[in-house]
Amino acid sequence: MIDEKGRILGKVSIVDLIILLVIVALAFAYLYRDRAADISPQAKTVVVKAVCPNVYPGIENNLQVGDTLVASGALTNAKITEMRVEEANWCVANAEGQMVLSKNPFRKDIFLTLEGQTAQITPAEITFAGQTLQAGKEDFYIKTQKVSLLSTIISISIEP
Repeated sequence: MIDEKGRILGKVSIVDLIILLVIVALAFAYLYRDRAADISPQAKTVVVKAVCPNVYPGIENNLQVGDTLVASGALTNAKITEMRVEEANWCVANAEGQMVLSKNPFRKDIFLTLEGQTAQITPAEITFAGQTLQAGKEDFYIKTQKVSLLSTIISISIEP
């Protein structure tokens, strides 16, 4: 079976065979590395609370409860379920140079609750309306047919 030159059946070297097996094992491990963290097969409801800060007045008229979010030029299943508009929080310096929180009567803060189904929930991340979700993320875009606003995610909850 193994000849004097260390070949199996006189054709394949044992060293070459071991190298080939290591390469196949590495390729298999690479292809199946994400199987433990595979995407959940069942869609779950995700509720996201976000704020669009310092928006110019009138922009809020382009948003309504029930509007559907858009991602990659297509409608998603995520919708606006709640909306609240307030005068924007504004930080200004007082006479002593201390920063004081006040309200800006011109700019608006738009608080939104978004809800939608997604099966793209892994131990590493949640994908919702074509974007990755993380509380505190300051570059989540609220995109509808009429408006695109930069927002900050306040909270995320996943319902079965």
